[in-house]
Amino acid sequence: EEEEEEEEDDNMSTVLRLRTKMPWKTCWRYLTSGGFFLLFLMIFSKLLKHSVIVAIDYWLATWTSKDNTNEVRNTDDKSTNKTYHVAVFSILSGAGIVLCLITSLTVEWMGLTAAKNLHHNLLNKIILGPIRFFDTTPLGLILNRFSADTNIIDQHIPPTLESLTRSTLLCLSAIGMISYATPWFLVALVPLGIAFYFIQKYFRVASKDLQELDDSTQLPLLCHFSETAEGLTTIRAFGHEARFKQRMLELTDTNNIAYLFLSAANRWLEVRTDYLGACIVLTAAITSITEGPHSGFVGLGLLYALTITNYLNWVVRNLADLEVQMGAVKKVHSFLNMESENYDGYL
Repeated sequence: EEEEEEEEDDNMSTVLRLRTKMPWKTCWRYLTSGGFFLLFLMIFSKLLKHSVIVAIDYWLATWTSKDNTNEVRNTDDKSTNKTYHVAVFSILSGAGIVLCLITSLTVEWMGLTAAKNLHHNLLNKIILGPIRFFDTTPLGLILNRFSADTNIIDQHIPPTLESLTRSTLLCLSAIGMISYATPWFLVALVPLGIAFYFIQKYFRVASKDLQELDDSTQLPLLCHFSETAEGLTTIRAFGHEARFKQRMLELTDTNNIAYLFLSAANRWLEVRTDYLGACIVLTAAITSITEGPHSGFVGLGLLYALTITNYLNWVVRNLADLEVQMGAVKKVHSFLNMESENYDGYL
């Protein structure tokens, strides 16, 4: 009995480890489906864009600090100094606008290319599939790969991936700028990072299960509605309107309960990230007291600290959404690993 209990504990720990593990291998398969060139271009453009955004804020802080610490003696020096700072700020702003456009186009281009390659490979595998595959695989499962899963790959993964990378880089930029303005913030960053890790780990598992529960309760509702609409004449002829209406209300309540729990989980995450954000703002404010007269950098650090709460919230949400959406890529790849029929020629 003790051995059986130990085996059950090992199995439970294995299941929990797999549930909390992010499907990085599936993410890598999706990213490489768009091509290594587009992947490199997307990463490079995003890093360059956020570097320019941070450079703009840094330049404004430098400009403000110089105006507060240096006394310009004559009007000519003051005018020259202002022209120089305005020119650099304009160049950085223009570069940021161009890089934002390039980054958006690159992400959409990579998402479109990845979706097209996955669809073409899936179609070729189905066309060249062996006969036993069609005997053992339901037709609805095959159609679901070309409809629901392909729609997720086309419409949902690219914006989620773009939002995740943007919020992650903004969060890292905020932490880096706060640490630069107030170096003592790095001491408090370690416990805050540990707390954030366990919060996102706990939320991702719950969010994944709740989204799957919401999807599973939505399907019977849609099926019952379509069946009722098709057989409305027969239902009225036998006088079963009340029974079908009651069944519709029960299915609607079941689906709403699942969505209610999902919304409650999102509120739970917002409260925890607000607590973390408040701790970050408090730590940045306390450590900024010991800093020197560079008021521009202190103000910039506090500004980033005030916005980091929203970034943390979106990082965890997008990470949970991407984990669920990568299930579609995993299902498609399960068909791509199928052995093809040995044909003499090629289609």
